Amino acid sequence: MKQISGFFFKGLISIGLISALLYWKVDLKELGQAFQQVDYLLYIVSTLLFFIQQGVIAWCWQIVLRAQDNQIPFKRILQVHWIGAFFGTFMPTSIGMDIVRAFSLKKYLRNGVHAMSSMFVTRVVGFVINFAIALVVAIPVAQQTGNVRLFWTVLVMTVAFCGGIWLMLHPRLLKLFAPLFQRFKLDRIYQKLVEFQEGTKELRHAKSAMIKLLLLSLFFQIFGIIIIYLVGLSLGLDIAFQHYFIIIPLITTITILPLSVAGIGVREGAFVFFLVPLGATESQAFSLSLLVFAQWVGMALTGGIVYWISGMQISREKNRDINNSAAIELETDALKTKTLG
Repeated sequence: MKQISGFFFKGLISIGLISALLYWKVDLKELGQAFQQVDYLLYIVSTLLFFIQQGVIAWCWQIVLRAQDNQIPFKRILQVHWIGAFFGTFMPTSIGMDIVRAFSLKKYLRNGVHAMSSMFVTRVVGFVINFAIALVVAIPVAQQTGNVRLFWTVLVMTVAFCGGIWLMLHPRLLKLFAPLFQRFKLDRIYQKLVEFQEGTKELRHAKSAMIKLLLLSLFFQIFGIIIIYLVGLSLGLDIAFQHYFIIIPLITTITILPLSVAGIGVREGAFVFFLVPLGATESQAFSLSLLVFAQWVGMALTGGIVYWISGMQISREKNRDINNSAAIELETDALKTKTLG
């Protein structure tokens, strides 16, 4: 019940933010014109690249899982990745899609906590790479444009993110809350959190896997920025390529905040906030956000199809097992009858 009420509350926030943008910032006539001018062939190409990109993040996850001595087939990881996108986008729950993915995969692992710690490490490395790219690009861009504020924004968000991760993994901080967990009889959850911290920190020793993860994450992030750049080109946006390397990491970070349903409203506001000073109109920035989100919706719908197909397969396997068991029982009964006779 709390999850459903939280979902509706976030839905109201999404509706409110979208309504505010449409009322004060975006001209509906210009918005319609922006969509009419879209190069849909280029947009389809960017969408196909987006779908390919999802295989890269699944590969990253598999690398971390193998470092934890979990031999999971890539096909299974990719399946869980798509299904997590479906539930994380459309279901009335406050649980993030990464948690849904981790929960779906844990039954295949020797330690269920590895599901969450592996996904956590994969995401953290991705965000660190994201911020590193933004910082590197922000320095020359700030010098060229004289907009030093942009660099400091990236730096502050990078420090805040790294500081938050450090606090999450600090064992002493968790121990401070141990009495609180004991008081409310949540010792089991506390133990899981301890195992999560230990499992996450153990991956530091898997140097080969971490190097592979860093390189693949770098490719994934650059690939993602290129995809959004192509979507911008399909809209006719005349924004320098290097600017995307700064604003996309910032928008991505803002969008993951659990303020609205699937980031709706927050994402659009962030695109308008960062793109308009670079020369885009409010309608173009808003349209770019909607086209990017449409790709995520496409992935989520594909995840729903994958979930339906996998459910059908599981149902067939169960029926086959039941039929085989029934056949074995009939053969056993016939053998007993023959023996007694």
